[in-house]
Amino acid sequence: MNITGIREKTVSLASGLRNAGIAYDAMTASAVVVETDDSDLVGLGFDSVGRYGHGALLRERFIPRLLDAAPGALLDPDGLIDPAAAWRAMMANEKPGGHGERAGAVGVLDMALWDLRARQRGAPAWRTIADYFGTSGAPAVAVYGTGGHYGADAADTGPLRATLTDAHARGFRTFKIKIGGAPLATDLARIEAALDIAGPGALALDTNGVWEPATAAEWLVALADYDIAWIEEPVSPLDYAGLAAIAGRFPVPIGTGENLFSCDDARNLERHGGLRPDRDWLQFDISLSYGLPEFVRIVDCFASKGWSARRFAPHAGHVLALHTVAALGLGMAEVTLDAALPIGGLPGGAPVEDGRVTLPDAPGFGIEELPALHACFADLLA
Repeated sequence: MNITGIREKTVSLASGLRNAGIAYDAMTASAVVVETDDSDLVGLGFDSVGRYGHGALLRERFIPRLLDAAPGALLDPDGLIDPAAAWRAMMANEKPGGHGERAGAVGVLDMALWDLRARQRGAPAWRTIADYFGTSGAPAVAVYGTGGHYGADAADTGPLRATLTDAHARGFRTFKIKIGGAPLATDLARIEAALDIAGPGALALDTNGVWEPATAAEWLVALADYDIAWIEEPVSPLDYAGLAAIAGRFPVPIGTGENLFSCDDARNLERHGGLRPDRDWLQFDISLSYGLPEFVRIVDCFASKGWSARRFAPHAGHVLALHTVAALGLGMAEVTLDAALPIGGLPGGAPVEDGRVTLPDAPGFGIEELPALHACFADLLA
């Protein structure tokens, strides 16, 4: 089997949602299909959310490198696609450092290659990833539900209550909502409304990195009486000193890492961010971090400093992250509660039971079982 073509397109993720930092009215992502000389065998990859599509980088650099590889160069001894070999081919002639948009372009192709390998084996992606990296893996994973974006009226808690009430009835037990994009009094009302449904210790708050350390401290003082699961990105993602100051002053768990895209960045976060292995959450986005080969290096980096894999909860309600949590025994997977969004819902509508979900056995990532996501590939598969 050899790769014969790779198709890509930019997909609109436009919606009326917003967080404290950005709106989603013009948001895009990339979808790719890897074709092979077996017409029935393809690999599907979809981008994460928040960084826009990577079309130019895919077309100009990374797709040509895969297509120019010598016959058999991207296969393992069993004739299966070898994502690590493909990763090295994609990164040939790339200077170190500067981990920005190219990390997402490589990541979306990497996902498609893992999907292809799993389909070759007739196995789910989580099992394929676990076997490749020598981990035990298990299909049942802990999940938390993400909702609570800002709508047209930030002060109206009705939509927030409805979203979380529905999710709680569906079996979710931990939730995350957005704060920091409205006045403190408005956000406190939203937090109290969410806590009425989630309960103490089961609600995380995401500020999307918009606060300066002094502002973060003021808000955390105001939040001191609330039992919060974690505060996410309380300062700018690259402000390690500011993050360390917050971690040194406030006991609330911190979640961070979703806007860092390499092992280099992860190492600096571990060295200088003041994070605490007993409570904080590491949220690197696999698709935006060059894909699984780099993400595994990030996990190993923290493991070498005494961190448990259970402290990883990859960013984005993304099927790639869901399968990786299962494969590597990570702590939690994020699930976007709105199944109408391409990155929303669970494959095959898998039920959530007391905060856990068991992945189905469909080959690959099960993208066909996510209608909104699979629709993004309609033109590419025609």
